[in-house]
Amino acid sequence: MARAKQPARPLGKGITTWTRFYLHLDREWPTWPVDHEDVHVGPLASVAGVGRVSLGRMVEHPEQAAYIIVWTTLEDLKNFQLSPVCIEFLQNLPEHDPAQAPIEPGSALRHLTLDDASSSSSRFLTLKHVHESPTADVEGRVTLTAFSMPAADKSTERGWQEKVRDAFRFFPRGSESIRLHRNFRWQHYTIWFMVTGEDGWARDKFASVEGESKQEQDRAILCEFRLWPSRMDVTPELEEALAKDPQAKATWEEAAATVMPPVTAWEQERWDIWKIPRFEPPMEIDPEEHESLCKS
Repeated sequence: MARAKQPARPLGKGITTWTRFYLHLDREWPTWPVDHEDVHVGPLASVAGVGRVSLGRMVEHPEQAAYIIVWTTLEDLKNFQLSPVCIEFLQNLPEHDPAQAPIEPGSALRHLTLDDASSSSSRFLTLKHVHESPTADVEGRVTLTAFSMPAADKSTERGWQEKVRDAFRFFPRGSESIRLHRNFRWQHYTIWFMVTGEDGWARDKFASVEGESKQEQDRAILCEFRLWPSRMDVTPELEEALAKDPQAKATWEEAAATVMPPVTAWEQERWDIWKIPRFEPPMEIDPEEHESLCKS
């Protein structure tokens, strides 16, 4: 009998989304009701195209969290965003502290219906790898730097991307020894993404600088995720010291100055990112079946 042909796995590194939300410091992970197969991913457990899932907390504001998902294809993400599962997913990821944030009429996610599901896409910052070559996973202590540039044709945009990447191929003062480590590889140290879909954070950050008349289609956002991995003997103490060191900060500002223009604005944040553990409740065994198994 001929074996059924398996569908081809899409090539490429997939699409990554960040959904920012409030997570109290007393909670280690977001959880969903126990009737889900996996309490840490909740309704995502049965969603097609969901790959690696991670949790991020901003270093300076640790109650600001991000639920990070790697999707197999953009189509998988779009199908999810138009489904009722997306609404259930977002209901457990409040944008603000529910005990303090005022609820504006019509803004609460619990009032969303399937007809409104497309509006939920504004909760997802959508990212695509600039290069398809292998890179490290975005995890551990990470410095996120986002650069806003005017929208342009593909050729011009590629040139601007290269200019920014070349300018940021540096080490902040005090961290130069990282390059001498035997495990150092640029693709394990800096990972670049283009934003293909903005969330509220991106619009708020760059609209306030560029002016409210600037719309998403008027700009392109390039993101660098700089890792501080222990495999290169980078300790949390070293990263903390660099973040506070005025000379190290000046290195970033000097690099940014060389790419303005085309860069019109840039923002930087520090994050701690961990892979979310997958958990499945223990399988329930019928007592009679268990007894028969013990006898056999």
